Formats: sequence, structure tokens, C-alpha cells
Amino acid sequence: MSGTITRIAAALAVLCGALALAGAPASARGGEASVRHVVIAGVAGLRWSDVSAKGTPALARLTRSGSAGSLSVRSAPSVTCPGEGWLTLGSGTYAALKDPSGLAGDTSCAHRGPPQVSSAGEGATVPAMDELRSLNSELRFGASPGLLGSSGLRCVAAAGPGAALAAADREGHVGQYVPALPDTADSAGEFLGRCPLTIADLGALPEGGDRAGALRDLDRRIGVLDHDRPSGTVLIVAGVAETSARPPGRLHLVLAEGPGFHGGYLRSPSTQRIPYVQLSDLAPTALDLLVDKDLPDEVAGRPLDGGASGRPSSVAATTAALADTDTAAVAQKQVIGWFFVAFGVVALVVLGALTVLIRRRRRGEGAPPAAIRWLGMAALALAAVPGATFAANLVPWWRAPWPGLALAGLVTGFAVLTAGLAVTGPWRAHRTGPALVVAAVTTGIFAADAVTGATLQINSLLGYTPLVAGRFTGFGNISAAAFGAAVMILAALLAFGRPRVQALAMVAAVGIPAIAIDGVPGWGADFGGVLTFVPAFVILGMLASRSRISLLRLVLALAGGIVVVAAIGVADWSRPARDRTHFGRFVATVLDGTAGATVYRKLLTSIDLLLHGWYTLAALPAVVILAVLVFRPPAALRQAYADVPALRLALVSVVVMSAIGFATNDSGVAVPVVAALVAVPMTFALCAGALRGPSGKGGTPDTPVPGVGEPAKVLP
Repeated sequence: MSGTITRIAAALAVLCGALALAGAPASARGGEASVRHVVIAGVAGLRWSDVSAKGTPALARLTRSGSAGSLSVRSAPSVTCPGEGWLTLGSGTYAALKDPSGLAGDTSCAHRGPPQVSSAGEGATVPAMDELRSLNSELRFGASPGLLGSSGLRCVAAAGPGAALAAADREGHVGQYVPALPDTADSAGEFLGRCPLTIADLGALPEGGDRAGALRDLDRRIGVLDHDRPSGTVLIVAGVAETSARPPGRLHLVLAEGPGFHGGYLRSPSTQRIPYVQLSDLAPTALDLLVDKDLPDEVAGRPLDGGASGRPSSVAATTAALADTDTAAVAQKQVIGWFFVAFGVVALVVLGALTVLIRRRRRGEGAPPAAIRWLGMAALALAAVPGATFAANLVPWWRAPWPGLALAGLVTGFAVLTAGLAVTGPWRAHRTGPALVVAAVTTGIFAADAVTGATLQINSLLGYTPLVAGRFTGFGNISAAAFGAAVMILAALLAFGRPRVQALAMVAAVGIPAIAIDGVPGWGADFGGVLTFVPAFVILGMLASRSRISLLRLVLALAGGIVVVAAIGVADWSRPARDRTHFGRFVATVLDGTAGATVYRKLLTSIDLLLHGWYTLAALPAVVILAVLVFRPPAALRQAYADVPALRLALVSVVVMSAIGFATNDSGVAVPVVAALVAVPMTFALCAGALRGPSGKGGTPDTPVPGVGEPAKVLP
């Protein structure tokens, strides 16, 4: 059996490694004239909804001729104020002005602006730089303030306090500094030509009635920059921060115009999703254009490219499309809390009522069969909700007058449709048929989305959001947990009761494509998911084939996940550095000895999530109790195992997957919690179906296969 596991792991490694080379799109900068200057103009609060041909002609002109993108300004705190925005810009990594743990409940950016700047001749000093470097060295992102100013450029010029914070070197020195950008053409042109890199702080846009006037003044100053920049200059305009610390934050404007940035969308290897880019990409972009050497290891962002396809032809359509990315992101953050509350309430009502009726039925008391049938279908619909949250993104619900209601209607509709399909086809004659259909539909939705660009993941309820900026493409940890639960249940139900070889073949037929879909960089690109799925499927194969599970085989199963991840990582690492995904970048950190910092950061992320609030602290003992109940079932669950013997194999598989996922992903406790959203209502649906028999009219339970209906023997 050990040899079988090794061969399966080797096959997966070869398959995923080959797909990795072809799966991730490469980025390339067109052959343009050399860049001699870069000018970065930053404005807190500037969004694409502010741009119009009439109100902001200079911005509209730059949009028409340049490359445009939607900017995530995420820094170390969850909401980025101007101080953190400028510090992140200069660090090329998420940075903090103050300890993020002390900012809970902070709704104002009044005390989170750029620190004081001391002018000295033509230059200046940021006295707080030592303190900022010390603070950020202790945070999980490992930002290095002063990186941009210490990168080997002849000099960096800064206009304004925010620009000084971004342009300062590690000691806090700024080579050329003025308190505000010169307002006249001659003086502006002279200042912009002093250094290869110039950073300008153009202030912040107010919310409310004064915004239109502030926009006109801002547009005039950007027009001066555009008119008087030296030849061979790339001008970057960016909304570098929020103006309020109230969550959830916004997506902001970013555009670049100059050599290499003529038309199209901006493209960032750090997000791999057009047109999203990150604030931490701006420093690497400037260095890539001006300095002929590799980026420092501590830089998390990646250089931007222009000219990506898909952009509308007109300025108005471009600004509308980019503003829509902000609308969608904000809408998702506003409804996600309500979604989980509503799901929890409905689940408690449905599953609680079903529990009462099942107990009454088993005791021989009156329990209306119709009620059990309808509640069983409702449980199936609850199990289908994770997949339905993805399918709902086929419709732009965030544009509706009441986005939350529109999304609720779509999710409910897709979930009910899936449940209806599950109980009406010929498969309903089989005890596990409806559950198989729900698991298959859920698996199919996630898989189809992954191989077609993961367009449904972003801003979905169980996906990710560019406001958090933890991920922009592929499978997120939360969606991978839902996908994993569905695919484990699917494989377990299909493999249960078959002869040993057939059971192994069925697990492999489901597992190998699932691992490839989850892991290939051009598809799921899920590092932790591969580490989770490979051993989970190997263990499922051993359980389904009734093979003895020993400590050695468990170790080999876990090693198989590492082998597959290594194959994908090495294949991705062999690509050019600017085209690598996080797989290849992690291999690079292993080779240069800095991988420990990445692992440590992910560990801190998992701990931060666990300690996020009372509900996350309560989630851990809750999922531990559920896992214990699977292996040490109470009387009701023992009866369910007897009625539906395949249920035990399915639940054990989900628990194994969740436990490994908890250990290998930086989402920690969220992995088993989301897996339970699929597995728990599916269990109730199977129990309700068992009371009605295979045909739905009563009958005898399935005959258990010897060994599978018994407690699993994990160790010798």
C-alpha cells in the first residue's frame, strides 16, 4: 500500500508540475523608449468615480492616453489612513504607522497622517523613521520603511510630508524636499527634473459638498505635473489612502502614462487579476523602471505593466468599469456579516426542527412524513448554499438598489434549484443520491470557476475581496474549504461499498482532478490546499478500500502533499521572476533562506484570525466537539450511521480534510467552520432521507460494507 501511495503522489507531482508551467499567464512590458524619470502623485481618497471629461479634464486626458487600474490600498491595518498609505508606498510592503492591535474601533484618520518633517537645506529628515522601522520589524508583514529611498537611486525628490515619508531612506533622510509641489510651470518643471524619482503629496479629497472644488484644484495641479514633466517620464497618479478609518474602505484610482504605459489596463503580477493592482506595487514599479537590479527580498509588491487587454475604448466607459469594481467590493463587505447571521438563524430553525421530528419518528411518535421530506429538502438547500454564493456572482447583484436583498434572493434561488434537482431526478431512488447531486453540483461550480479564471471568487460571500487584498485570484482558503468538503463527500459516497480496487479508482478519479484544479497556478493556485487535499484523499482511499491506517502510512500521505507542492513550486520557480506566483516565490525564499519569515507570517495570521473576536474563539471548541462526535457518535448519529453507512466515511473524510487544512492554511479555524457549512446540513438531509427509505416511501437501510461501518482503526 505504501508503494501505491508513493506512485499516486508521484503522478500528482508530474501532472501538477507540468500544468504549472502552462497554467499561469506571463506578463511582459513592451519594448518602449527608456525611462529617465518617474513621478508618483498621491492623493488620499481619489476614486474612479471622481473622474469625468468635464470635471477633471487632466485626469481624463491621462486616462485616455495611459494605462488604468483599480488600486487596493491595503496596509498593515485593515483600513489605510494617509500615514500608512505613504509608508506602504515607500516600503513596497504592507506597513503601519501605529501598532494595528491598538487601532480597534478607530474611525478617524486625524491622528494617522504622515509624521512631522524637518527641512534641512534642499533636503529634509523624517525624525520618526527609526521608531517606524522598529515597529514594522515586529509586525507579521516585515515592512522595511526607507526602502525606496535606500534603493541606489541618485536621489529621490519629495513634495509634501506624505511624499517625504515614502521617499526617505532608512535613516529618514530625503535628498530633495519642498513642503508643497511648486504651483507654477517653470518651478514645477525644474523640481521634477532634479532626481530620477519624484514623489508628490497632493493632499486629501474631502467627502461631501467641498469635494467638487477640491477635485478641480487637484486636477489643475495634476495638469501642471503632466505638462512640465521631463521627457521620458512615467507619471503615476494614485489614490494612496482612505480619508476615514471607518471600514470597509474603498478601491482607488491608479493610472500610469509614459513609456510602456500607453492604453489598456494595468497588470500586476502580485494580483494576477486585471485590472487590480496594489499600493505596494508602486515602489517596485519605480525601481524596475529606474534601477537595473533585482528587487530587494523584503518587497512584496511587483512591477506594473501597461497595455493589458479588456479595457473599454472610451474614458467614460473605463471609469464606469473601474468604479464598478469599487462598488462590488464595498457591497460584499457590507452584506457578508448579515449573510452569516441569516444563514445561522435559518440553519438553526431548519436543523432544529428536523432534529425534533427525527427523534419523534425514531421513538415511534407522530412525525408528519411530509414535514420531514420538506425539511430534508431544506437541509439539502442549506448544504448547497456555499456553491450558490458563487453562482450568485453570475449576476451583478451589487448594482441593484438593495444589493443585500438581491444577493439573498439569488443565493436562495440557486440553493433551492440545486436541492430541487437533487430530489427530482432518477438518483432519488438511491439513499445517498440527493446528497451526491448536491456535492457534485457544488464541486462543479467551484471547479468550473477555477479553470475559467476564478471570476466568481472575487467579491463572493465565501471568496475574497480586494479590500482585504489577501488574494486576488485562484482559490481562497475559505472557498477551498467549501470545495474540499463537497469533493470529499462526493468521493466518499461514490467509493463507499465498492470492491477495493474500484474504491481506490473512484477516489483517484475524483481526487486527482480536484487536486490539480485546486493547485495549478493558472487555476486554483492554492498552496495550502494542495498540502491539505493530497494527504486527505490518500487517507480517504485507505478508508474506502478498508486498508489498515498506520503511522507510517499517515506520514507518507502527508509527505505526498509536500512532494506535489514542491513539484508545482519548482516548476513555477523556473519561470522568470516577474511571472512567478506565490508557489515559485516561496521556493525562492527557501533557496535564499528567508522562508521562515513567510511561515511565521502565516502562523501569526492564523493566530490573529483565531483571536479576532468572541465568535472566532467560540468556533474552535465548537468544531472540535463536532469532530469528536464523528468518531464517538451519540445514539442518534450511531443510528444514522446504521441507516446510511456511507455517512460515516463521508464525515470522517471531511474531518480529516478540515484538520489538515486547519494546520496548513493561514485561515486556521475558518477552514473547519466553512467545511461544516456543507457537511452538517448534508448529514441532516441524509438522516431525513433514511427515514423515507430509498424510494422516499419507507424501506430498509443500506447494507454496510464490513469494516467501513465500524470505528476507524487509525493506529496499530
